[in-house]
Amino acid sequence: MDYYSVPRRLLRGARQLVYPRRCPFCDQVLGSVPTCPDCAAELEELRRKPGMRLDASQHYLGRLAGAAAPFRYEGCVRRGVLHTKYHAAPWAAVEMGVWLAKLAFGSEVRMSGAELLPELVEGMSLGYDCIVPVPASGTARGYNVPQLMALPLTRALGVPLYPEALGRTRAKQHQAGLPFEQRMANVAGAFRVTDPDRIEGRKVLLVDDVITTGATAAACTQALLAAGAESVFAIALATVEFEAFPAKDQPLQENEPDF
Repeated sequence: MDYYSVPRRLLRGARQLVYPRRCPFCDQVLGSVPTCPDCAAELEELRRKPGMRLDASQHYLGRLAGAAAPFRYEGCVRRGVLHTKYHAAPWAAVEMGVWLAKLAFGSEVRMSGAELLPELVEGMSLGYDCIVPVPASGTARGYNVPQLMALPLTRALGVPLYPEALGRTRAKQHQAGLPFEQRMANVAGAFRVTDPDRIEGRKVLLVDDVITTGATAAACTQALLAAGAESVFAIALATVEFEAFPAKDQPLQENEPDF
């Protein structure tokens, strides 16, 4: 059933009577308040301006048609992503996806009860034929953060979400603390397309929560293009910004929980 179908929205509304909606970045109870007043100023400060596109001088883009992220991976954005991953908060991933739909694609967002709903952006579907999330690293969490973030995007762009189009050929090796060269080795050949018929000839929007060096997005792109995709553009909520592309042996500590 569609995530935004009326029955599922009514069910979520009933749950929020017991478990009120919270800020995805600081976990403060918000209810029907659209934006957290405590995070608003910091979120504006963390916006990547004037443009959101990633620069090949700072990130490895491989065969990507391009990549973008509206936030720097710092402060409340970083804390929110880590909270979503490590504290069983799948609802927060969906609401972060609403922010992504709004900031990256210009979707109008409205409150419906105590839920933020992104509106369809006319004409945006012309750029993409489908949305594919980066697959989860395992099953222990019980949900895939990029897949949940993609739910508002499929509503805003009006294109289908293929949550299982990409799979892993082997268990993920943790990337935190590893230099770029080792990250590339870890993800080389790590992804495969499970249903090439859905991908062949299509312009794919690849969704991830955070782009650090670009190694994972580039490896996913390699698999999608090998399966016949016309092009792949990557979008993430946030990215780690470097003054210059990191040295091959420079350790990168971007994903360790600090709470």
